[in-house]
Amino acid sequence: MSVNEDIRKAIQSLSDKNDEVYSIVCNVSDVNILTKLCNCKPIDGGAVLTNVRLMANNNTGLFITPKDGSVVIVTMLNKYTGYVSMFSEVDEIQLNGDINGGLIKITELTTKLNLLVSELQAQLVLIAAGIVAGGGTYTPATLSTFNKTLYENTTVKHGTS
Repeated sequence: MSVNEDIRKAIQSLSDKNDEVYSIVCNVSDVNILTKLCNCKPIDGGAVLTNVRLMANNNTGLFITPKDGSVVIVTMLNKYTGYVSMFSEVDEIQLNGDINGGLIKITELTTKLNLLVSELQAQLVLIAAGIVAGGGTYTPATLSTFNKTLYENTTVKHGTS
């Protein structure tokens, strides 16, 4: 061994920082949404990893709850601490908490709103007909429909769940 190699090894042994970052493919279990921790069983049969982080800290931010039993990738920060870095299936995703509830299904909402516009327009026509039949004059305004492209945020998208 060279002198430089001896010095490097001595420094590593003193600093105890010779861990390298690596990832492990696992099945997730025992997901705890309060502590934002879970257990993960490596698919290669290795020992169960306990108290694996699902979030950087327990505050707001991005919090993904993996589906129990699904495949995840656990990235080890050191030999004692890991975090779930990739998910095959999720039960829930929270962006800065959950106080505002779930995302809307924009197509369904737009369809429902436009149905209400049509029903209201039909009622206005009936009212106008009654006014005209009574000798008055009234022409109902034509109501405009909703166009989702005017209020849809296409940056954040979601699927069927």
